[in-house]
Amino acid sequence: IKSVDDSVGRVTDVLEELGLAGRTCVFFFSDNGGLHTVTDNSPLRMGKGFPYEGGIREALAVRWPGTVPLGARRAIQVSSIDFFPTIIRLAGLELPADRTIDGLDLSRVLMGKEGALPERDLFWHFPHYWWGDRVRPWSAVRSGDWKLIRFYEDGRRELYDLARDESESNDLASTRPELVERLGRKLDAWLTETGAKLPRRK
Repeated sequence: IKSVDDSVGRVTDVLEELGLAGRTCVFFFSDNGGLHTVTDNSPLRMGKGFPYEGGIREALAVRWPGTVPLGARRAIQVSSIDFFPTIIRLAGLELPADRTIDGLDLSRVLMGKEGALPERDLFWHFPHYWWGDRVRPWSAVRSGDWKLIRFYEDGRRELYDLARDESESNDLASTRPELVERLGRKLDAWLTETGAKLPRRK
C-alpha cells in the first residue's frame, strides 16, 4: 500500500512540475475490496472475489486542481462503468450515440454542482470459481438499500438490507420472499440483456 501511495504521489508531483495538474483529472480506484486474509475490511464482510460488501465496495478518489473541490466528500454509489461517460463529459465531448452507455455521467457531482444522480440498480456477475473453490459462482443485484446474492452451485439466495445491516450478518431471504423474487427478476433481466455467460454443470 505504501508503494502504491508513493507511486501515485510521484505521478501527481510530476504533473505539478510540468504545469499539467490543472489540465489532468486523476481517478484512483480499485476493482475490488481488499483480500480479507491480509486486510481488515470491517465492518464490511469478507473481501476480494466474494459477493459481500468487503469484496465489491471501495472508495473512489478524484483529483483535478481547480475543477474538483479539494477535500469534498460524497456518500453516493458509483461504479467503474461510470468512468467512460464522466471522462467524455469532463473532456468537453459528446457521448457517442451509436452504442449503449452503461454508466452515469458523474461530472456535475465531481465539480460540486447541485443535483442528484438518477436512481438505478447495480449488478455484479462472477460466474466462475476462484482461489481453489473458496469463491464459488455468484451474481448479485443492489436496488436501493436492498441487495440480493444468488449462488449458482445450489441456487441459494441471500438478501440483505444494507441500510440497517452494513456487515451483511442478517440474511432476510426467508422472511422477505416477495422481495427475493422481485430482485431475482431484475437480475434475470439484466443477465439476459447483457448476454451474460452462466456456469454449467459438466
